[in-house]
Amino acid sequence: MDTITTYLDSLFASLPDNDKTRQAKADMLANMRDYYRDLLREGKSEEAAIGAVISAFGSIDELRADLGMPAQATATTTQSDPTDAEEEADEDAITATELRSFWHMADQFATQIALGVLLCAVSIALPAYTGGGRWEGFGVIGMFLLAALAVGLFIWGGTVFSQQKKQLNDRPITASAKQLANKTTGEYTRQFAAGLIAGIMICIGSLIPPIISAYIPLFISENAGGALFLAIAGLGSYLIIYVSINYSQLKRYAYATTAANSTAWYHGTDDDATNYWEQPHKHHQNTRARQDIALFHQVYWPTVLIIYLLVSFLLHGWAYSWLIFIIGGVMQNIITAVIARRDYSE
Repeated sequence: MDTITTYLDSLFASLPDNDKTRQAKADMLANMRDYYRDLLREGKSEEAAIGAVISAFGSIDELRADLGMPAQATATTTQSDPTDAEEEADEDAITATELRSFWHMADQFATQIALGVLLCAVSIALPAYTGGGRWEGFGVIGMFLLAALAVGLFIWGGTVFSQQKKQLNDRPITASAKQLANKTTGEYTRQFAAGLIAGIMICIGSLIPPIISAYIPLFISENAGGALFLAIAGLGSYLIIYVSINYSQLKRYAYATTAANSTAWYHGTDDDATNYWEQPHKHHQNTRARQDIALFHQVYWPTVLIIYLLVSFLLHGWAYSWLIFIIGGVMQNIITAVIARRDYSE
């Protein structure tokens, strides 16, 4: 309810303070509160109800027209036109164009990392398939070649992505860019869910070849069953990693801090409406959260790599140790969410 009052205060800030505007404000507040309570009774969440209320009561242009006042270009522009709001925003703020460029680069990074993991799985599948045969040497050579290519993808993709990401770190975002982030994140959510489900199903299905080879060895040899398990599981991992990286980079800017002098009239979904009315004091919290998460990443993935190498070499778990990276990716999302929530609550 405070969000609605704050929104009305900002909406009427550019209007003259007289009996007519005060009465109009009081009437709007009463109507918005009634509509808000009706939405809550229908089962909507508070955030969705607030978003629906704000989007249902028009823009500053319509309000001035109802009150018989001439339009003011400055007041109207900052609340109704995202493009003009972007131009008026802080010079250091992230624009929609920068976001599109970064997401394109993030998609390439996701492809490189996911492909690297797939190559690692296939590299292990080669000696598993040729083991004990006349082609065993070629299998080992292929393993090292594919592993080297995978490591190259990891290093190249990680280096380029890190450099591009640093250019956007600790910067606010224009209202139009944030609107784009919310819209794109919402559109990608279904693709992310489909990719995640498909990847998990493929990983589960990878168990079928070794099971068949164990019970029907004449149909699939033991070596072929193990190799197919690794290759199919690698394909499932590819899908999971690809959609997860893309979704995380989209969602990251949907919750970014909006530049203090950048506002745009809301055109997104009800659930995301209140994100456009961020308060400036949240910038410090966002900065602290990003710093803590960056520090966590510096320690986390080297630790995961060490665990992977220890399990692989000491326990000879090459056939399953690659799963450590999938588990590590899931745990990373959980831990970063906990860190962000902790910083915002303090």
